[in-house]
Amino acid sequence: MTFDIQDFKRAMSQFASGVTIVTTRYNQMPLGITASSFSSLSLEPPLVMVSLNKKLFTHNAIAESGVFAVNVLSVQQLEIAIRFAGMRLGVNDRFAGLTTQTAVTGSPLLPDALAWVDCTVWAMYDGGDHTIFVGEVRDLFVSDRDMPLLYYKRLWRRSESLQVPTVPLQATLIEVGLRDGIQREEKFIPTEMKVEFATRLADAGLKHIQVTSFVSPKVVPQMADAEEVFARLPDRKDVTFSALVLNKKGLERAIAAGVRQVEMGVPASEALARKNANTTIEEGMTEVAEMVNIAHKHGMRVRAGVQAAFGCPYEGKIDPARVVSMARRLLAMGIDELSLADSAGLGNPQSVRRMVQEVLPLAGDIPLILHLHDTRGQGLANLLSALKSGVTMFDTSFGGLGGCPFIPSAKGNIPTEDTAHMLHEMGIHTGIDISAVAALSHRMEAFSGKALPAKVHTLLEPDTQTEKCV
Repeated sequence: MTFDIQDFKRAMSQFASGVTIVTTRYNQMPLGITASSFSSLSLEPPLVMVSLNKKLFTHNAIAESGVFAVNVLSVQQLEIAIRFAGMRLGVNDRFAGLTTQTAVTGSPLLPDALAWVDCTVWAMYDGGDHTIFVGEVRDLFVSDRDMPLLYYKRLWRRSESLQVPTVPLQATLIEVGLRDGIQREEKFIPTEMKVEFATRLADAGLKHIQVTSFVSPKVVPQMADAEEVFARLPDRKDVTFSALVLNKKGLERAIAAGVRQVEMGVPASEALARKNANTTIEEGMTEVAEMVNIAHKHGMRVRAGVQAAFGCPYEGKIDPARVVSMARRLLAMGIDELSLADSAGLGNPQSVRRMVQEVLPLAGDIPLILHLHDTRGQGLANLLSALKSGVTMFDTSFGGLGGCPFIPSAKGNIPTEDTAHMLHEMGIHTGIDISAVAALSHRMEAFSGKALPAKVHTLLEPDTQTEKCV
């Protein structure tokens, strides 16, 4: 043993929370697999334990060679984790492109690992379908960094420490400024300006952009040019341009305009359902089911959601059981994405957390999106609560524009630039160029003649904006 026992303790503290990869070598061929169970057993001698399924080739190689190494991954190594977990289809050689080192025992060591231990097999114990390998540590390494990758509740996450709630490695922001954001603006925004903003938002790194809604121009005059906007959008394969539809007539217009994804929803409030579409909740759910079927027949993706899921200005508190029931029914329709909307901005971090914990397990592989308004200044707090509960997709609006025509008290959406800035400061990747989004907020302020509620764009002058994407 050529290492300090204190370094062994430090290394094991890294392994306590991080994703671990067991590696070995068989006839000069490197092998590796994620370990579901790894821990230390003693300090004198320094012993560790790893459990591997007997069906694994890596298991047989360790049993025959008598050597293995264990590597703990950092948050920057998500791709390596997915590869060695066997979740990257088409990858035959998991070590391809990796510059590995060779340990004292001959086992390969992964690059940039937070820590690794190199072991010889000290004992083997039969665990039924698994074998428990006890390894005596021959050599080790531990870095000064402390940000291991964590796999928790079927999600890859990052963990600063075991005591701090985990947050994801990345989040997706869906831009709704050109739809929800401007629908209450009295001054009509020219079609060419809408198309320009959609293009520049895409250039700023936003991959999902709601650009309009196919609704009655008598009710929402700002959306009177929906068909023309879609006809003039750039052909971007890397960006999804979508639209809101309220009924089958709107859906027919969207189909004719060549829209590839539509959003639709039903309020969890009878009063709002009547004001919004002159229907009951049940009538709305029935129509959405028909619309989902029609949209899928035309090759469209469908996002459907529950509106006013966290409270209604007309009815007050909404029974969470009603929201959960509606979410179940929407999911049963075969929708592609599910959303929960705090349409009036009445949610709080606790109610958001509880609702997400109810709905997220039901969604399974269907993405869950939160649509949050900042009516009472709690928008980002609610987002953070949802983020820590497992949600990674959120609607945002440049400049904090927004508000529902049928809910006068509802203020703007959470601002795109403010949200991206907070996430970047937390080390969460969004791919968004904040300065580019802020520039559009300044443009809209100049056009509308009024200040927008977002904050970050006011800190970045139009000619001196420097913050970029993360």
